[in-house]
Amino acid sequence: MSDIPFTEKVHGYEIKKSVLFKNDRGFALAENPNAPQPFVTWQFTENEGGRREFYWGHYTQNADSAAKDFEARVTDYQQSYGVSEKTARTAPEVYKYYSTQRPIDIGTFPKTENGPAEIVNFDQRESVENGKFQAWGYLLYHAPLTEKQIADYELRAAPDNPDLFRLTPEQLEQQAQVVGKWEQAKHIPDVELSGRYEKVMESKTRSTQKIPIAERLKEGAEQAAKDNAARPAPTKNTEKDR
Repeated sequence: MSDIPFTEKVHGYEIKKSVLFKNDRGFALAENPNAPQPFVTWQFTENEGGRREFYWGHYTQNADSAAKDFEARVTDYQQSYGVSEKTARTAPEVYKYYSTQRPIDIGTFPKTENGPAEIVNFDQRESVENGKFQAWGYLLYHAPLTEKQIADYELRAAPDNPDLFRLTPEQLEQQAQVVGKWEQAKHIPDVELSGRYEKVMESKTRSTQKIPIAERLKEGAEQAAKDNAARPAPTKNTEKDR
């Protein structure tokens, strides 16, 4: 029996194990340490988009009992319906957006077919992302929001969202230029600006074709000749100067 990781939380419970059969039915074992009954096993149905609907929960306070119940439900179902397990799949991508201006409430976030899958409100405005900015809470979606949706609801995307790693080198360069203008307006030192820009541009450099060594040496020789020609000739000392 193979365990299929699934990172989504359901009613505050984090999925620890799950098995999906070829008929798109399955079972999951989850845990919520803060709940009166911290352990639960669910049956679920997975739709074509990979979303899962959980039902028929068996709740318990004992971890061993939950684990045994999970194994029993999986075995019984498999024997009763003669279905085999699907190949293990990766967990769906999750996109996090912070609410920086207000606590999350009705009308303060976009509703889409991909979420929010989870809403988390803090007790007060807190520093997030290692102190980079403050937020009242965050929302999780299974697909990225549009720039208009983010702007309309004054949200801020988490810096490690999956879509940020799919930017082309040209898009990375454009973002670097925009950030550079902002940092210049804020009087960020040139040395710091250069370091940030170079990190962004590394992706573009890696994606371009390497220049042959012979061509690079030729260009270097030509540049050296130009530099020497532009350099003023040294003056000779005369007897009078001595």
